[in-house]
Amino acid sequence: MKTVQKIVAACVFAAATLTAPLAMAHAKLTASNPTPGAVLEVAPAEISLTFNEKVEQAFSTVTLTYTDGKVVETEKAKVDAANPAIVRIQTKGLTTGTYTVKWAVAGHDGHRRTGTFSFSVK
Repeated sequence: MKTVQKIVAACVFAAATLTAPLAMAHAKLTASNPTPGAVLEVAPAEISLTFNEKVEQAFSTVTLTYTDGKVVETEKAKVDAANPAIVRIQTKGLTTGTYTVKWAVAGHDGHRRTGTFSFSVK
């Protein structure tokens, strides 16, 4: 009977060890330019978001809104070909005010993650 218990315990341990990385495999924002809360003298020409893992182009979106909630027209968010953990959007004609960046991405595990942050232009 002790042999069966040892086998079951070994199987449980192996399953926990193999599935633990999957539980932590969600894409997480690790850096951005501009940074959350930044107050900029000059409007950025680009917003870049860096994640802890590669993200999928088909499931990556970034929306930029102005202080009044109006969506700012930008090009579609693009995953960087040289580093697929970075998503970029080009911005044009941003004026003085506060902007909110809303992002949604999916990593290789397929789980969609979302977040927001704001920055201001003087």
